[in-house]
Amino acid sequence: MNKDVVYIEPEDDITDIIARVKNAKQKLVALVPPKKIGVLRSAVNTKLIAKAGRAAGKVVVIVTVDPALVKLAAAAQIPVAKNLQSRPKLPSEIIEKTDEPGEQVINEKDFPDDEVESGAKTAGVANATNGVNANNNAKVTNSQNKPSKKADQSFSSDDLEKDNKADKGKKGDKSEKGKIPTLEKYRKWIIAGGVAFVLLVGFLVWAFVFAPAVDIAVIIRTTTNNFSENVSFVTKAGTEHPENGVFLLEQKKVEKSSTVEFSATGQKDIGDKATGTILVGAYLDADKEGAPLRIIDGAQFTYGNLSYTVTAGASVSYPEKDSDCENANSGKVSREGCLRTAKVTVQANQSGTDSNIGVHDSGWSTNVDTSMTKSYSIYNPNAFTGGTTNIVTVVSQSDFDNAKAKLENAGREDGKAELLKEFGDDMAVIESSLEISTSDPKSVPAVGEQVQSGVTPKVEATTTYNMFAVDKTKISDYVKSKSESSLAQDQKIYKVDEPFFENFTKSDDNYTAKLKSSTQTGPKVTEDDIMEKSKGKKIGEVQSLLKSINGVSSVNIKKSFPWVGTVPDNPNKITIELKVEE
Repeated sequence: MNKDVVYIEPEDDITDIIARVKNAKQKLVALVPPKKIGVLRSAVNTKLIAKAGRAAGKVVVIVTVDPALVKLAAAAQIPVAKNLQSRPKLPSEIIEKTDEPGEQVINEKDFPDDEVESGAKTAGVANATNGVNANNNAKVTNSQNKPSKKADQSFSSDDLEKDNKADKGKKGDKSEKGKIPTLEKYRKWIIAGGVAFVLLVGFLVWAFVFAPAVDIAVIIRTTTNNFSENVSFVTKAGTEHPENGVFLLEQKKVEKSSTVEFSATGQKDIGDKATGTILVGAYLDADKEGAPLRIIDGAQFTYGNLSYTVTAGASVSYPEKDSDCENANSGKVSREGCLRTAKVTVQANQSGTDSNIGVHDSGWSTNVDTSMTKSYSIYNPNAFTGGTTNIVTVVSQSDFDNAKAKLENAGREDGKAELLKEFGDDMAVIESSLEISTSDPKSVPAVGEQVQSGVTPKVEATTTYNMFAVDKTKISDYVKSKSESSLAQDQKIYKVDEPFFENFTKSDDNYTAKLKSSTQTGPKVTEDDIMEKSKGKKIGEVQSLLKSINGVSSVNIKKSFPWVGTVPDNPNKITIELKVEE
């Protein structure tokens, strides 16, 4: 009887092999594996081959001397042959048991070229014809490995059947002489084998029926289109119209108590202030005797760049009789007015020895109202004394102003970050709407006060950060709606980028800004198209089909398990994701 020789290629999978066994024209099928046995290095696969062969009425023989493959063939009850010219035998007869239980050794001498092992059983040969799915189009491409016609006929299924009959006769004779075998000692092995078989069947059903699933990620090649529109905002709910570019503002506030330390640069003389007496000689007008000259406490006198404050004032008025005028004996009363002298005590406004001045009968000025006099004179009859110098560091106004600006700037980013957390990811924040207000900042020490040794001045205040945001989904829908009107029918918007706003302004209760964003546009590819092109097809074929779609940059298919080679027919087992090319 002739036989079909099936050369297994390294890239063949178990389904390819099973299909070629089923499609063999001859009853006897010889499987010739590659050097690296690959797909056959699995007890499940060899048993599937045996099952497929048996179902197709084929006698499967594996041509190999690989010890591992021989063991697997033994487990599946598939005959093996050393080469295509050797006659096959059951591998269970080749394996020799060593002294260690369970350890086996396979010798190539057990593969004779010209004889069949007499112990091969017809039932074992039948079991070796097992197999599963395969590729009907698989062909043998390596012509150098093809055997000659004579070699193909070196062994046949008829030879196996004859040897099996002979072997049955020999064993039957021996059994008649021995005792009747009992299955009691094999009970545990039989039960364990049955459980293992059930588990194996359950695993195979799960692995090939329920487990297969794929995730298909299709990367779309897109182009970027800029978007820019003027929009407006309202703060009262129910008055917004997102479809017309009128959006509702949501406001958030964050208050932060903050402190900024600074270095004081001001200087101040805190020494004693000079004191002295000033005389004001006023020539009073008789017609204005109802308006006396009054020099009150706090009045100011100035000599050069030095200023003095009245601490003990005085007041003079026109007397009832001319004889009470200080110039009564000069005969000038009626012509120049009545001379009256006011004596006041003053203190320098600034500390320091510079305020200690000598006697001066001219050069003085004052803010005292002298409109009721015909003329007046100011002089100090005695030198001013008591002024001392003691320069210390104080907080200047510029120190305070600079520290306050730092206080606002230092918390700007922190305040913005807290506001962003308050709004969440669903809101589009209008960063240009950020307002910062600092309430009643205080300097410690106060402006003008001395900074004691070891003390670092600081500004303390409560700063309020205020910002607006709008619903990001409504903004995205608006951008998409506006952009789609200019798209071709075969184009689609896949993504609307993050929006941002410029020139946010307020006029009365109305707010306006310029909305800017961009869209990612590409050819129209739907998930339904991808699903129809993928169901029930091999993964490699699906990748080729999807890549051929206009606008598809790449396709990534993730299998649920390594053995999954085909996309399931069940849509629930297929996950499709459309991504935009970065």
